[in-house]
Amino acid sequence: MRRYKTIIKNGDATLSWELPYQSFSFSEELNKDRSAQVSFDFNELEAIGNIYGVTPQFILAASYRELYIYDEDDVLLYGGYISEQTFSRQENGDRNISIASKGFFNLFAKRFTGANVSYSAQDLSDIAWDLIDDTQNLTYGDFGITRGANPTTRDADRTYQYKSIKEAIEKLSNSNTDNGIDFDISSAKLLNVYYPERGSQLNNIVFEEGFNILNYTIREIFIDGMVNQVFVFGEGQYPDMLVEQRDSAAIYKSNFFLLQDTLSEKDTKVAATLQSKGDTHIEDLQQPRYVITATCQYEDPGFSEYNLGDRVKVKIDSLSIDDFFRVTRRSLNDKGNVNLSFFAL
Repeated sequence: MRRYKTIIKNGDATLSWELPYQSFSFSEELNKDRSAQVSFDFNELEAIGNIYGVTPQFILAASYRELYIYDEDDVLLYGGYISEQTFSRQENGDRNISIASKGFFNLFAKRFTGANVSYSAQDLSDIAWDLIDDTQNLTYGDFGITRGANPTTRDADRTYQYKSIKEAIEKLSNSNTDNGIDFDISSAKLLNVYYPERGSQLNNIVFEEGFNILNYTIREIFIDGMVNQVFVFGEGQYPDMLVEQRDSAAIYKSNFFLLQDTLSEKDTKVAATLQSKGDTHIEDLQQPRYVITATCQYEDPGFSEYNLGDRVKVKIDSLSIDDFFRVTRRSLNDKGNVNLSFFAL
């Protein structure tokens, strides 16, 4: 069985421990972030702590701590911060410590813009980086995030009033606005921006029923998850609130009836931005769509050979599926099981 390494570090990496795990799993999602859970035997951690003259609690939570997971070839698979820990004792006396971790992007849920932060005709990538750079320049504010991939994207206007920086950047993404960006903060603490989107079509990667797909679930999202008309609410209060209505083509309404929704974008005062967000919402939801969840193994195909955003061939002959699907989420556990979510193009 393939082995992995779990390492705990403090913020400036002056302290570091490699800890034997009982189990772990982590997941990552396009334009969201990653998260992990690791379980340790308390006695094993206590023995390691005794060597250094510290307790398990000191190792895991004396101050800000980071978790890193490597495979046996020292490929970095996961990096994030420890968000909480749980202690447990079984009837037989066994003691365990479990930690939860989140990716570095989630740190910006604890950071907010100022009272009136505005951007006019600024590149989306520059807006995302400026939000991060400004908050990291605050006293005690530097998480150590640096700028990675930085393509030219498109210009946009944005205004923020004490806005969560995490939410502000998420709303720049293709998941929330038409012609947006894809992004991530990597396990190596790099803000990477992708435009027009992350990933590429990988003709050499195939997930096939009866070959390397161990099991799968296919969900068809139908009426309850569909929208063909949306009202996007912008800045202001009724009756002076900015509102934009966006609609699908008539065929989507004639086939499925009128299906309405609303979006709240109260920090936005530009009509074109509201229209763009509404168009993305409708484009994603105006018709039935498949979401495929499948399980495969770490080495079949190789975990590092494909990534979030890539388009890969999925073949499920029993349901006549033979097409390219986009990888939108993936997870890995200590047994080497990879769980993937594919979204139809």
